[in-house]
Amino acid sequence: MSILNAKKSITCALLLATLALTQSAYGGAECASLGGGCDDGGDWDPMAKLDEIGTGIYDQAQASANWPAESRKQRWNMSSGSEDSQGEDGAASTIKEDVRADLSAEQSTGRWHEIIIEIDEISNENVLLDVSESAKEHISGSIAIPYQEFLQGDSLKSVPELAEILGNAGISSDDPLVIYGECLPCGGGPSASAYVYWMLKSLGHEDVRILNGYVQDWKDKGLPVSSNATTRPVAEYVPQFTDQYIGSYNYVKSGQAQVVDARTVLEYGSGTIPSAISIPYESVLDGDKLRNVNELDERFFILDKEQQVVAFTNTGFKGSVLWLALEIMGYDARLYSYQNWMANQLIEQRSSDAQE
Repeated sequence: MSILNAKKSITCALLLATLALTQSAYGGAECASLGGGCDDGGDWDPMAKLDEIGTGIYDQAQASANWPAESRKQRWNMSSGSEDSQGEDGAASTIKEDVRADLSAEQSTGRWHEIIIEIDEISNENVLLDVSESAKEHISGSIAIPYQEFLQGDSLKSVPELAEILGNAGISSDDPLVIYGECLPCGGGPSASAYVYWMLKSLGHEDVRILNGYVQDWKDKGLPVSSNATTRPVAEYVPQFTDQYIGSYNYVKSGQAQVVDARTVLEYGSGTIPSAISIPYESVLDGDKLRNVNELDERFFILDKEQQVVAFTNTGFKGSVLWLALEIMGYDARLYSYQNWMANQLIEQRSSDAQE
């Protein structure tokens, strides 16, 4: 490496370190302002606080401890949603809220069935796609494409490459797809299927759902599995790419959307996108499956359903789980990555330094 290149590398490293420290300072102060320690010490339990959202014990008197409500109030100029209606119209207002909640629950249940399919609902018409990274057993008749095949490093491959992979596996853009599988290195759960679902929706695949269960759940029902995946004739996959599910740096920076940090609370406390609200992706899971719509509604109580949401994690992979939950609950949601944010921050920092 030349001395010039070495100097450039050192400069880039210093800039990245500066950005990281800046983000960390912001995040640490933010957590402190919201009543949380953002470290491993103390008895502050962020998941327990999320569980309090939308319940009777969640009120403004506890604002210093209930950081999600305080976050919503400070950043989006919204109330906690827990104040009782006052005045002559209080009862009428409460009735209207109850009706609105019932309608929202009904719509969310409908969205659940549009996106999630139960094992008992699978028919011969469905094309099953196993996206697990190293599955030893598959649901009988499944095609297998490990989710890593869609990736180039931490990002998705190009649209033509993705279309070629799907077509070579015998999948056409008109097939009624059902995705299932786990990312075991990620600790299990639906992150792999959620990410591939997001990818397919971005490719314009309309008829695609996620199986509410895994191979073991299939076996537990006495249904057949196989050690070998199915091979189908090569098909033509015609993508109809859309960016409506994809967050961009400029859009996130504009402040038009609610930005949700779906990483862990510790990561959030170490540095985040300014104005981001912390809702860890684990909070929408019950074990290795998504929570029901009522529980998801509680998790997103601090969000405004009328405003677009951008959810992110470091690469967006695990963030797709929270994005999926937002989609089920009827939010206009996009997926983003913290890596993209930091990379663009670095570019802006370089540009600023060059002008000085």
